[in-house]
Amino acid sequence: MTTMSEIGEKEFIKGLLPSLSVDSSFVNGFGHDASIIDVGLDQLIACKIDRAPSPVSLKHGIGDAKTWGRLAVVANVSDLLSVGAVPKALMLSLVLPDDFDVISAREIVMGCEEACRSHGIAFVGGDTKEGDAAQVIGAAWGTLLRGTQFGRGSAMPGDYLFIAGRLGAFSGSMALMNKRIFDKKIPNYYTNVLTHPMARVIEGRYMRESRKVAFACDLSDGLSEAIRIFCKEGVGITLHEKCLPMHTIAEEASFRTEVPLWQFALGVGDWAIACVVRQEEAASFKALMPNGLEIFQVGRFDETGLIQIQDKKGIKRELPPLINEHFRQRAEDDTGYLHELLRSQSE
Repeated sequence: MTTMSEIGEKEFIKGLLPSLSVDSSFVNGFGHDASIIDVGLDQLIACKIDRAPSPVSLKHGIGDAKTWGRLAVVANVSDLLSVGAVPKALMLSLVLPDDFDVISAREIVMGCEEACRSHGIAFVGGDTKEGDAAQVIGAAWGTLLRGTQFGRGSAMPGDYLFIAGRLGAFSGSMALMNKRIFDKKIPNYYTNVLTHPMARVIEGRYMRESRKVAFACDLSDGLSEAIRIFCKEGVGITLHEKCLPMHTIAEEASFRTEVPLWQFALGVGDWAIACVVRQEEAASFKALMPNGLEIFQVGRFDETGLIQIQDKKGIKRELPPLINEHFRQRAEDDTGYLHELLRSQSE
């Protein structure tokens, strides 16, 4: 018998998808951040279901169970944005053991409802059932105009890589807390990135309305995973540390821990989105971008087949294949993932 831990989430899905049939109404097929279907209306429907990760913040005594509900919203909304959809509504499913605290259960739902309002979507109910372990699952829907969808795909040499959002705030906050630099209560500036996550709704709107995004991928499994999705058939890219849109928390964490800043870019929990823009569209994509949007050009794909990072000293190395993967290494477990993220790349 082969177990799930032996092959991991990614290999399981890779082996499964070719055996599944794609219905004629299933517009984008399997393998994208969200699924798009044609139900015969003027607009297409995008749908997504995602289990919310168990909040790392709760394990550190930060915040309350509302964070779990917020995570259910942000995980689903970010995936809808990553296929070009306008998020519209979400339902919540709770699986709880019979000894689960009632107040915490209520907080999960209230956190979900609160996050739906923050993201401009409707909370439309859900389901509560008994189970051996607590699980929080969100299911969301959105709409999009025909022919405007994008998703995961292979870049071409000359195409540009953009990132919507800043990187490293989540992993930076975790690193600072683990280093115990705070004498008393941890300031909200650091805890809010853990307890009040937000998807890139405004940036996602521009990505959608610009009609210039070729491919996109939510970074919930990490930047390294997204880049490897884009780099197929001999396509490569060299990222420059100085061009990465790093959060100020990541910059502080890098200084205090003496870990290179670029390593914090590989972490999860920031809910950023990576996207590919064709070389002939890149100039207008940047020129038409409204002021204040956090969408950054971070690299250009090439023909080398190499996926590299160039640090501030000019040294190039392979971009570590750090991936947040179920049955293997998950950020929510708060154990090996952060250590692997921050370990010296000379080891």
